[in-house]
Amino acid sequence: MGEVLEKLVSINTVNDLENRKYLDYVKTYLSDYNFEFKEIGDNPAVLIATRGNPKIGFICHSDTVEPMGDWNSNPFSLTISNSSFYGLGVSDMKGGTAALLESISKISKDIPCVIIFTYDEEINFKGIKELVKSNVSLPSILVFPEPTDLYPVIANKGCIEFKVTFKGISAHSSTPSLGDNALYKAISFIEEIKSFYNEIKEEKLDIFEVSNTTFNLSKINGGNLINAVPDYCEITFDFRTIKKEHNDMIIEKVNDIAKKYKATVCLLNNLNATLNKDKEMIKYLEDLTNKKALGLNYVTEASFFQDKNILILGPGPVTAHETNENILIDSYKKCQNLYIELLEKYK
Repeated sequence: MGEVLEKLVSINTVNDLENRKYLDYVKTYLSDYNFEFKEIGDNPAVLIATRGNPKIGFICHSDTVEPMGDWNSNPFSLTISNSSFYGLGVSDMKGGTAALLESISKISKDIPCVIIFTYDEEINFKGIKELVKSNVSLPSILVFPEPTDLYPVIANKGCIEFKVTFKGISAHSSTPSLGDNALYKAISFIEEIKSFYNEIKEEKLDIFEVSNTTFNLSKINGGNLINAVPDYCEITFDFRTIKKEHNDMIIEKVNDIAKKYKATVCLLNNLNATLNKDKEMIKYLEDLTNKKALGLNYVTEASFFQDKNILILGPGPVTAHETNENILIDSYKKCQNLYIELLEKYK
């Protein structure tokens, strides 16, 4: 039980270290089930495994974060305890990936399917960006085996990350009028951004647990001496958005306000929210799982596919990035059955 998951966990894909070893194992496994393979890139690479002319596809990222804290067991060795699997990535997302691979072994070899294995999901989304850039044709339904505790997730928020830099003129603190305080500029800028945010946060989408777009100021870095007017300040902040229109509005507003303070804006990330609007499919998913469809407050690779019917579905509990990361064995088995149902329905 769990042989595939055991193998995936044993491969160290922290920062894609053993991405090639991971892909070679996946290719060997799927070669027994009539899949054809294509790779994008070299090392690390994106692997596309295709069988037939599929209506449904799965996108799985291979990488994990580093082990957090002091584990009770070897993070790179699958451990069974208290009816659960323990190991690095069993939740995010080697558990869902292994459940999918095992489900492939239990259905007809004639059922069409495409499975894509990306890299660098945890940091910069380089793998999924390479996939999108390649213009590979993908089916209309895309499933992402992220951990959801078997809830059908049909949406995730967008994310916009900014770095804004302010410049001033240094002077002795005893004669501040001779200087130009960069911190004051940053503070005024932040107050204007907060005022703007208070307007857009009133709009809500109940699919998300936090139903409105959120704003977070994450870092302020400026000044060196207590007796000097600071001539430099850098701030970083992000918005988690409920829809694409908010992304466009926010980017325009940040740039407009920055001009007043002659600040430099660096857009670090701009990922849109995504939402499955197929009511018939959503009803089917809720009936299949006996759970209400949800939206995630954070970003997944689904954000890169605005024109697809997306589904995020995987085992639980959700212990991603935690010490002693784990999933229930029963949830792992049920996840396999759900993937089988999806593959057979959308064949």
